[in-house]
Amino acid sequence: MVVLLASSGAAAAGEGGLTCPAERAVYRLDSDEGPLEVGFVPSRGRASIASDLYLYLTTVQRTYWFSFSVSNGYSGMTLIPVSDPRAEAARENGPALLLETRRMDEGLINEVLVSLRFYALDEKLGFLFEPPASGMTAPPMVMMPEIGLTLWYEPQALTEDRSADRDPIPRGIFRLTKCLSEARPAAYP
Repeated sequence: MVVLLASSGAAAAGEGGLTCPAERAVYRLDSDEGPLEVGFVPSRGRASIASDLYLYLTTVQRTYWFSFSVSNGYSGMTLIPVSDPRAEAARENGPALLLETRRMDEGLINEVLVSLRFYALDEKLGFLFEPPASGMTAPPMVMMPEIGLTLWYEPQALTEDRSADRDPIPRGIFRLTKCLSEARPAAYP
């Protein structure tokens, strides 16, 4: 069954798949609650040392924002929750690093970070090892398979909304479904 799933996924992504610059890519995952969307927004400078793009995740409840972190060695890519980088409050110094603004113990911060692993996949379901960046071809698929854990138990860690409640999201692969005609307006800084 796993082989069948991998084969059908690769065929769906590879046959007639979109080619798009990362900053114009739109990904979708359907859920019982409604459609989920992932995309990238360029920064005017650098969103992080790893990429000049911010990632947004829009659920049926709200939009969450992230920058990318990449460690040396085998660890891979992790999303870092940030405040809305398009907001005026981000103009001078960029968005707030949300895990630094929350009163959470180090153990909980580490649990949240483990749930924020980001995987970019090629059309054959192979893993890509660098986060998307402006001008690069967008990966056909992306996934954050454990983010639902934090969205369910600690959603306030990923948003400025202190009233955030459980936000259900299934494990799944977001597929590139649309290429915008131009990049979204650049965010701060």
